[in-house]
Amino acid sequence: MDEIKKILKRNAGSKYVLTLIIFVVWLVFFDSSNIVGWIKDVNDVKNKKNQKLHYQKEIERIKENIKELNENDESLEKYARENLYLKNDDEDVYIIEEDE
Repeated sequence: MDEIKKILKRNAGSKYVLTLIIFVVWLVFFDSSNIVGWIKDVNDVKNKKNQKLHYQKEIERIKENIKELNENDESLEKYARENLYLKNDDEDVYIIEEDE
């Protein structure tokens, strides 16, 4: 431990060590491809991949719903009445919302 302190004290004023420290600080914080920006980009890529998986699952779910609705007219009519609130001309629709 004492040897490391001696080496640091001896080389602390060296122009090479000072230049190296400035260079490392520049690369870490100020360069256009700095480490902080790189970490943010990696996190963004992970988030985009998660979103991609979510939307792929959502697309599959919607495709299943479309397939089910195209199978028969009863399911299509049920979907239209429940979700789109469509009705025949001679009908009245009352929407009753339940409190939770």
